[in-house]
This record gives sequence, structure tokens and C-alpha cells, in this order.
Amino acid sequence: MAEDYERITDIILKGTLQMSQCAIPHMLTHGGGAIVNVSSMSAQQGGGVFGGSHYCAAKAGVLGLTRAVAKELGPKGVRCNAVTPGLILTDFSRGATSVESKHERAQSFPLSRIGQPSDIAAACLYLASDLSAFVTGITLDVNGGAYMR
Repeated sequence: MAEDYERITDIILKGTLQMSQCAIPHMLTHGGGAIVNVSSMSAQQGGGVFGGSHYCAAKAGVLGLTRAVAKELGPKGVRCNAVTPGLILTDFSRGATSVESKHERAQSFPLSRIGQPSDIAAACLYLASDLSAFVTGITLDVNGGAYMR
């Protein structure tokens, strides 16, 4: 479990931090920019989508990092937001259970379908664009209504 924890947190949380650290200097020299981090619905509800406690903790850490960067760098013109996908039909999700069982589960969601990668891409595009110029530090749920807060 300790090896899994370190591997998962290194990839998810440390990787997100390091990517931001690479991009931020360029954003600052150009007067600002937008960072969009990807977390998970699992971070908000303590599991239930994928991964164990280490995955949930790392994805929750991404949400905390997002808010901290938004506060720290907002005055310098850098916005930072996060998306939290729910059940999205990707290679990652295909391995957990059959596609048919995912479609059955999705019938209980308000939008009654599994999300597509394009649903996440559209949310990220919005947060990266000037359409969200006055949006920072938020968590945008992209889950078809499977989790509402």
C-alpha cells in the first residue's frame, strides 16, 4: 500500500504541481494565463468512482492545490480552476467493469448517460478560455449530475 500511495500521489498530485511550476513562469512573463487541473468526483465523495483511498486523497489534494494557486497567483493574472469528471468512457474506466454495466449505472444519473472525453475537453476549454475570465479557484463538476453539492 505504501508503494501504491507514493506512486499514485507522485503521478497525480506532484505531477500536477510540477506541471504548474513549469507553466507559471511563462504565464507571468506574458501577463497571465489559465491553469486547468483535473481531479475526480472520487475526491469529493471519498471514492465510489475509481481507486482507493490513496487515489481519492491525491485527487483531493489537486483541489486544494487549485485553490491555493488561484489565491496566490490571481493578483498576477493567473487563473487556476479544476474539473472533476465523473464516469467518463475512457480506456481508464473500461477496465473496471463492463461497458454495459456502466451504461446501466448511468441510467440513475439525471442526464442518463456515461460521459465522453469530449465532455471533459469542453469544460477544460471553457476554463482555459476568456469566456471564464472572471472565474478562478472553482471546481467544475462534469458528471451528468451523478454527484451534486
